[in-house]
Amino acid sequence: MLRGVGRIHSQYNANHALRVPTLPPVLHGLHSSCTSSALHALALSTNHTRQIPQGTPRVHVPPTCPGTSPLFPPISSSRPPSVHPGHFPSGILNIIDTFSSGTNQQVATIISEINASFKLRRYIRQRESARRLAQFLASTSRPTRALSLMTLAHALGCRFKPNHFESVLHQLSLKQRWSLIPPLVSLARDQCGKTTARLLNWKLRAFIECHRFNRLDHVLEEFARDNVLPTQRTFHLLVSGHLRNQDLDSAKRNLQSMERAGFPVDPSTHALIVTAYRSLGLDTQVHARAFAALRHVDAQTSTRIFNSIIQHFLDVGDESTAVAHINRMLSPGPSNKEAPCQPGDATTGADGVVSPLIDPFPRSSENTPVIHADAATFTILINYLNNQRQFHRVHNVLNCMVEFDVKPDSGVVAALIRTYCLSGRDDMAMGMLAAASESDADSRSILAFLRLKVIPQLPLDVNGIGLTTHILNAALPRIMEIHGLGGARFIFRIMRSRGIQVNAATIEVFLNYLDRLEHIETSQMSQVLRTISRKIHGPTIRHLNIVLRNALRRENHRIFGTGWDTTAAKFSPTRRHKPPENSRVFKFEDFDPDGSHLDLMRNHPCIRSTIFALARKGVKSDRATFAMWLKHEGTTDPTLGTAKSVFRHMVDRGMHPNRHHFISLMDGFIRAGDTQAAELVMRSAEAAGFKPDVVMWTVLISGYGRKGEPALAMKTFRMMVAAGIPPDVPAIDALAHAYFAVGAYSAAKKILIELWPQVKPFPSELKNAPLKQLARAFRQPEDLRVAWKEPLSPQERRSFHQKLRQALQEWKQI
Repeated sequence: MLRGVGRIHSQYNANHALRVPTLPPVLHGLHSSCTSSALHALALSTNHTRQIPQGTPRVHVPPTCPGTSPLFPPISSSRPPSVHPGHFPSGILNIIDTFSSGTNQQVATIISEINASFKLRRYIRQRESARRLAQFLASTSRPTRALSLMTLAHALGCRFKPNHFESVLHQLSLKQRWSLIPPLVSLARDQCGKTTARLLNWKLRAFIECHRFNRLDHVLEEFARDNVLPTQRTFHLLVSGHLRNQDLDSAKRNLQSMERAGFPVDPSTHALIVTAYRSLGLDTQVHARAFAALRHVDAQTSTRIFNSIIQHFLDVGDESTAVAHINRMLSPGPSNKEAPCQPGDATTGADGVVSPLIDPFPRSSENTPVIHADAATFTILINYLNNQRQFHRVHNVLNCMVEFDVKPDSGVVAALIRTYCLSGRDDMAMGMLAAASESDADSRSILAFLRLKVIPQLPLDVNGIGLTTHILNAALPRIMEIHGLGGARFIFRIMRSRGIQVNAATIEVFLNYLDRLEHIETSQMSQVLRTISRKIHGPTIRHLNIVLRNALRRENHRIFGTGWDTTAAKFSPTRRHKPPENSRVFKFEDFDPDGSHLDLMRNHPCIRSTIFALARKGVKSDRATFAMWLKHEGTTDPTLGTAKSVFRHMVDRGMHPNRHHFISLMDGFIRAGDTQAAELVMRSAEAAGFKPDVVMWTVLISGYGRKGEPALAMKTFRMMVAAGIPPDVPAIDALAHAYFAVGAYSAAKKILIELWPQVKPFPSELKNAPLKQLARAFRQPEDLRVAWKEPLSPQERRSFHQKLRQALQEWKQI
């Protein structure tokens, strides 16, 4: 729910808190129709499982895997199952497995044996005992046995009621086995001779969790076919599903259908929309209706609304407005306690920087409903400070959490692991990972693999939380940075041994590593995605974005080249400059999976198959896809006519542009040589509420460098510094590049040496180094383990492919 579009320009991390004013009415006017009534979204999980099978409602269970035990799969004593079957007849699992995968003759033999055994027949035919066993099977590593058991019981004369199926469906949802829910709902209809609104709502929820958005509206046809009236929850699910798919028109259409069905808009409809609106951007009308509904919803829903609104403002970097809402809405807790954090408090970090603390617990007024923070509130704040690289402020947030006796959960632990990984405290990050494990064996193996002797002193007590997919996903990027694909295999083994499911976020982490650190080819990345996405429901739009990013970067390198020397060749009197080829790898429609034409070029058939897979499921492009789309059109169409059409298309879809979309437009104008238009786009972004940051200024500096105007590049750099924006490595590199391009090598070297201390300590051994060595060292990451790799030799390439195959083999065994 709280996860949104990742940062596109992640290499530009602001070193200061951004304070962005609220979007002006002119931008909101573009979307006033989007909130003509009120939209609702339930808090749906973002974990996903296997793709939903289509076909007959009959259940088909795969054959038993070789080497599996006929007994129940072992479950760690540290985490007992939530449902216990009690005493069950000996050999029942063998019977279920044979019934599901055996031949007709074997099935007939099994049924005869059951009928011959009074105890076994009575156990399976008795509804409550069969239901308890089915619930337990749904919580194990082989939940398909639950469907087979209910099919077998029905064949022997057991007559389940819809509520028996609902209890098993609930257990499947707790284990994130969403792909098994639609066939079980169909099985319930076959066995009971009817279905219910609750059962169909479960099916609808499963389609949403598995991203089968093309199936949402078909569920209403099932309601009509079975003469079942949809409930308000049905329409809420439909609206929330379409919002998660960035399909505002369908959400509005279903909202109107809800009103025609006799379910008027109520406070819950206005309140809960905010939990699903994040992917579309910040909308003040949505917030206003959510705030108005706070008085009419329960405390848990109020906290969820509050968390979502704060997340929306932090997404756009508007810390001041987020703090203002927290100050106005949140209670400090018991009246006899003093608020531990006041708006005027400041913190001093290890770097000596004094900065105001986000005050999550100001006192509320008498007319303001009391809203209590939960663990998700602190997770949002910690993740925001991580993105801003303000790690010294995280400690104060933790103090507030302890002061208000908020128990940490897996989300807080995952956020803290990211904090320590990003701030260079690997010992604390991995110590927290080991401490979160409830198994001593897992803790020892983690410490041994990561070469830690003991768990360091941690700021929070994480005992009892246990390892989860969320926590392991947080540690996986850093472990792969340190140990490569061997680290991935280690985490996958932990998941397999503990019965922890992978999810879409795990795939994102793995693909990002292959793209950013291993720099694999687009075709190979697409093949990897196709292989590992079978573990869940198939690829998602976020997975496609990673593959597209890889392909676009390679396309830009092919067309425009890379490095200072490419630009310098344009202005050299002795070198022959070859203009970039304006040849496209992608077409206009390729970036929109729901487009009517999906004809990719032959050199990227794997991307084409991924887009087709998303199109079949009705998945639509998100804002990150549109940002890359804009960047691509800006590099291939000098007139930027297509890029402007893409921007308008995104706005028409109800998506609020963010700073990445403006940056993409700026980059397009820079590629076309129109720096004046790029500067106007930056001013438009500022008018829209996005204060120019170091990324925007760097785009302008780079533009003047490409045109051979170093004086204007220096003027722009000074304007950026005067605006209070500290330069980073890309900004200084772009400025030095501007002088190098026109042959002013001494000036370029002087700029690097003098501005180097602005971002990191200057190595004394490089004082007399040549310009080429200085430039390479300046761009080199401080952490050499994540530095850009030289092209692999044939032997290294074979070794890498072998390690990749081993990691994928470990993945398949999870």
